[in-house]
Amino acid sequence: MEELEIKEFYFKWQERLRSLMEGYIYDKEKKLFPTRNIFSEFKKIIERFISDKLEEHEKIILMPGIRGVGKTTLLMQILKIEKLISSNDYFLLENLKKIEEIIYIDVSFLKLNNISLNEFFNFYEHLNEFIFESLKKKIILLLDEIHYDENWGLFLKSIFDRTKSHSNILLIATGSSAISLKMNPDLSRRVTVKEIFPLKFTEYLNIKHKIFPAGQFSELKEIIFNSSEAASVYKELKNKKSQIEKLHLNIPLSIRQDYFETGGFPFTIKISRKTEAIEMVKNVINSIIIKDIIPLKTFKTETISKINSLIFLLAGSGKISYEKLQQSLKIPEFRTLDAIIEVLIMGGLIIKVSSLGRSYGAARKTPKFLFASPTLRSAILDNFFSSNQEGTKLEDYFALLYQKDLKNKLSSGLAYDISDGGADFILTGKDRKKIIIEIGFNKEEIFQILNTKKKVNDKYGLVFGSRNLELVEDFIVKIPLEYLLLI
Repeated sequence: MEELEIKEFYFKWQERLRSLMEGYIYDKEKKLFPTRNIFSEFKKIIERFISDKLEEHEKIILMPGIRGVGKTTLLMQILKIEKLISSNDYFLLENLKKIEEIIYIDVSFLKLNNISLNEFFNFYEHLNEFIFESLKKKIILLLDEIHYDENWGLFLKSIFDRTKSHSNILLIATGSSAISLKMNPDLSRRVTVKEIFPLKFTEYLNIKHKIFPAGQFSELKEIIFNSSEAASVYKELKNKKSQIEKLHLNIPLSIRQDYFETGGFPFTIKISRKTEAIEMVKNVINSIIIKDIIPLKTFKTETISKINSLIFLLAGSGKISYEKLQQSLKIPEFRTLDAIIEVLIMGGLIIKVSSLGRSYGAARKTPKFLFASPTLRSAILDNFFSSNQEGTKLEDYFALLYQKDLKNKLSSGLAYDISDGGADFILTGKDRKKIIIEIGFNKEEIFQILNTKKKVNDKYGLVFGSRNLELVEDFIVKIPLEYLLLI
């Protein structure tokens, strides 16, 4: 690509970016959109960047996530961070001027114009009369949809290696959920991965209803999932009972219902008509399938046509054997079905929870498939749930909570008990002991916990969804759903 053509692209892009940015950070009344929790994390990263306190591997941050979770919005908010910092952000207010430039590039537009990342930044160095090896000013590079450049990994490695002698570069790149799977070990040592997930209930309350409970109850996660015994969980939660009940008096049940149906994605927050929001979530699912999932493997046309049917079957029943799926979809080869499911997982649409139980036959092949957000399942089923399907929304929510807050932090694994009357989840802690979990709306039974207790090295059991907070048999804590939703 000739430098003149790249220069023409760059100046056109800068003009286009001004109007593009407006739609991402302002609403129709020209009020700033609220930020997600992860924005606060990036403020701290930028503070450390200004202070030359970033670790070497933090200079390049890769941010994977499924479509619709707000990756582009986050980059735009970082681009215009000066508009979003408050008087409480003393350090940033005083020192933001130390950053010479923040540049945002949508790599899909580079691809559309047949410009590689390497070509563009060779031009950018020439334009600004510097080279990355001896960069004297602080620059933040924001690269959206970096996976559109087939040599993105090599480019990131090059930037890391070229800037080892200084701490004047911070590169933040977004990509599809599968992008981190394509990193070779050499690159993974050079980048920090921060996955961005669909909204939790607390984030939904923040953004949609300006209710901010997270700070008050930040320790709930540790209390519930990292205590030594059930009695400790019960005692600590009882101390917070009045606080939690007081908060939930101001949160109508309809808000909780709206969250499960349409509130898992930031873009639905500004849509008032529920049917329209559902259609937009369906459009996101189709985009994930077409743009992210199908390119991961080479499938025959007749196989591709069955992906939507498979997703619908999984939405109707998270626990379904491969044999039944094969029969329903008329897929003759097991490996073909397995490959489709694998790309749904790689693409971030579904989460696979392995079975804990018999290690032979169909049981071994029957994981539980949950969705990355309950809003995905609700959209697929048009919010129609039979009585025995209703609880799957909560299982999806727990899977989201696990992926975002528990995995690799408080837990080393998640499974479910496949046997009749077995528990919904078995959470393995860092101490290798297990917490047995049942979850549902108006859930009171404990027999599933007791059945699974016979098979595992357990610490305690939790039943989420009961009417009251209770300690049962000194081993099981019944916890109202409100407590879980505040984590």
